[in-house]
Order: sequence, then C-alpha cells, then structure tokens
Amino acid sequence: MIENNPEFSVIIPVYNVKDYLNACIDSILEQSYKNFEIILVDDGSTDGSETICDEYSKKYNNIYVYHKQNGGQSSARNIGVEHANGTYFIFVDSDDFIATNTLEMFKERIDQLTTVDVILSEEMSEVRNDGTIVPPDNKLDQQEYFRLNGQMALTKMYQTIPNWSPCGKCYRTEYWRNKTFKFIEGRISEDLQLIDRVILEADVVSMVSPHYYYRSRIMTSTMHKNYYKLVDDTIFVIDDWIDYLNQKKLNKELNELILKSLANTLEHIALANIYYVPKEQRGVLTGKAYKCVSILRYDTSLEGKATMYAISLIGLDLTCLILNKIKSFRKKRKSIK
Repeated sequence: MIENNPEFSVIIPVYNVKDYLNACIDSILEQSYKNFEIILVDDGSTDGSETICDEYSKKYNNIYVYHKQNGGQSSARNIGVEHANGTYFIFVDSDDFIATNTLEMFKERIDQLTTVDVILSEEMSEVRNDGTIVPPDNKLDQQEYFRLNGQMALTKMYQTIPNWSPCGKCYRTEYWRNKTFKFIEGRISEDLQLIDRVILEADVVSMVSPHYYYRSRIMTSTMHKNYYKLVDDTIFVIDDWIDYLNQKKLNKELNELILKSLANTLEHIALANIYYVPKEQRGVLTGKAYKCVSILRYDTSLEGKATMYAISLIGLDLTCLILNKIKSFRKKRKSIK
C-alpha cells in the first residue's frame, strides 16, 4: 500500500503508445518496493492511450493522470515533476519498462547514503522491434560510483558510457526543484542540454544496477522527418553548452571530455544532416554551425581530424555534403544487413 508521502514518484509522459503503455505501467505496478505513486501525463494522445491512462487511474489509488494539449515530451516531463509528491522521482518513457526490483535497489542505496541527489542506473538494455533484448556493451564498477560528487561522476561517465537520457536515473525531488531544473520545451535535443548538468551540479551521485529496458525508436518519427528542427535545435544546445562551460570553469579534463562529446554531436547530428534540409533553408543552418565548428578540434579521432581538415580545405558547405553522403551510405548498408 502507498503511504501518505510516497518515497518515489514515477513520471510517465504518454503520447500515442497504446500498444506498449500497459506493459510500461504494469512493470511499475509489479515493483517489489511498494511505496510509490505513478504520474501519467497524457500529452494529447488520440490513439486510445488517454483512455488507458484513465482506466488505470480509476483502478489504482496511487495512479494520477494529467491530460494536456500536445506540447512535446519536455513539457510533459516538466508537468510530471511539478505534480510529484515523492521524495525521489524517476522518468520512464511510455514505450519502455523496468525490472521489478528497480525501486527497491534505488531505496537501498538511498538508505545507505542517507542523502543522495542523483542515482544512476548501470543497466540499460535495448529491446528491438522483434523483441530481442540487447544488453549494455560495458559493465561499470559500481563501487567506483558508490559516492561521488557531480564532477567526478560525470567525468567517469564520459570516460565510459555517456548517457544523456533522463530515464534510468533517480532524482531527489527537492534537489531538482531547488536548482529549478527544467527541460527546454519545443526543442528536440532537450536531453543533451539538461541531464549532464543535473549530474554535474549534484553534491552526491551514486549508481545501482536495476534494469531499464528501452525500445528501439522507429526512424520515421517526427524528429527524423523535420531535419531543419533537428539540426537547428542541436546547434542551439551546443551553443548553450559552450556558454555554460565558459561560465562554470570546470576542471580541464571534464571540460575537454564534454567538448569532445559536443564536437561529435555537431559532426554526426548537425553537420551530417544539413543536406537533408531543403536548399533554401540550408544557408541559415550552415551559418549557425560555422560559429561553433572550432570545437571540432576536441574530437581527436581520425574522423574528427578528417572533418576539420576538409573544412579548412574545401569549406564547411562541401564538407557537410560529404558527411551527408557518408551518413546516407552507412544507413543503406545498415538496412541491407
């Protein structure tokens, strides 16, 4: 039974996922640790997901539903946090599911540390469209992550498996609210902008290993159709990060690790996709991208060095065309396999 003040709020943004929503909610209800509430934020669903939310809310007194006009996943997550009553909260995407011991493992670590701002989850496994479960590539040493400050934790993450997803993590509600963290609404790359900072500014970060199962995202989603917005939002977030780093003055190692990751993002998400944008809109994006190409020097890989050399030799526009051709070739080759 749920107590008056739940230990955990499980926030689930919902939008047109009727085929997966039951499995997601059921994985929460089946948790071995029972002191939790579920907050379903229906982001204007039209496929029957909204009805499923209401049915669960009527059946269980610890499930709350908030219906809103479609505004995107970021706005749904922000509303979920606003309504969270738990001392801690987690995000679960509505087409994903979690292991039955997830909340129990988070609770055990909370009790061990007394106070912890963010708990990371090591085990994030992909669920492919055919149901195949792909385990994570790397196993991390949990003892190294038992109690770290934000900078130490983020440094270790960048050295192993950078993970910008807000899911698979547990956040102390008071910490989140005191720092006034919010997802940027209306932007595609909101995870890239926020989650690292949530970890970075924490006094205490830890890690446990419950399993979070995420489904492969279908590549025909709105995000991948609107390449202008994808590229523009990515450049916006990179610019925002550069300003943030200039203000924070982090230690040299972490600063360079973040810039290396941003350089990789600029190259593979922004520059490689510019030529999917209609020609009449392309120049605006190229101009914006040019202002932050200097960070590419932090990508010391062979591919990163080649991109920098190409820009200096033939210019940014032709380099973007080449990166786009390489990306298209790789996509075709992957689809054949």
